[in-house]
Amino acid sequence: MKTLVLFASAALLCAAPAANAQDRTDMPSVRVSYGDLDLDRPNGRAVLEQRVSNAIERVCPRPSLPNQLADHKIYRECKAATWTGVRTQLAQIYNGVQLSDSAVRVVASLK
Repeated sequence: MKTLVLFASAALLCAAPAANAQDRTDMPSVRVSYGDLDLDRPNGRAVLEQRVSNAIERVCPRPSLPNQLADHKIYRECKAATWTGVRTQLAQIYNGVQLSDSAVRVVASLK
């Protein structure tokens, strides 16, 4: 099985800084490599999407306690918005566009 390769491109914090989605330079991000995958095969795409899912789990701020409902909402919204941003990159890759460094950039999207 291919080795999961994730390169942190910024320090990941337990709590994301208060910034809007347009100020993406301060947002936690991860670079997800796909150069070792055959994306013409469904299995290769599944591995890439699992890597992206793992990266999103790393960049979105997780609630520290189970009873913090507001934090859970922020976490769910971050995951959904971040997936939306990543899907554009995945569509390009699947349509044969090679991204720089054969990597997807996963950036936390907070409102």
